[in-house]
Amino acid sequence: MVSVATWIAFKAWYKKAWVWCKTNWKLFLGMAIPIALYLITRKPVDSKKIIEKIRGDHEKEIDVIERAHDKELATRDEAIAKYLDAIEQIETEYEKSSRQLDKEKKKYIRELRKGTSGDPELITKEIEKLTGIKIYITE
Repeated sequence: MVSVATWIAFKAWYKKAWVWCKTNWKLFLGMAIPIALYLITRKPVDSKKIIEKIRGDHEKEIDVIERAHDKELATRDEAIAKYLDAIEQIETEYEKSSRQLDKEKKKYIRELRKGTSGDPELITKEIEKLTGIKIYITE
């Protein structure tokens, strides 16, 4: 709610502004004529062209996004294929080396058995060192 003092202050300001406008009406007319001429003589906006341009830009943007997505998928598929190939190679190499290592361990254990003259405790300790597996002999 507007107070009485505010209303009186506004009324006084309005009277002063009205007096100033009456004495300087030529200034307002001088500003109004160019504005009116501009509004009358400006080119009308062709909204159909603007909409077509916006639609074309939108289609281009969608095309760019789709190409980037396709490229990302191709890169991902290529990475997955490389990963699967690497895993296959690792598994093949592991099987080869595992077989070879098993043969070498068996040969070492046979030689160990011959070299230690059949001492079970010494053979057990050597096998533990070789395989890393703790072996407990219960009597």
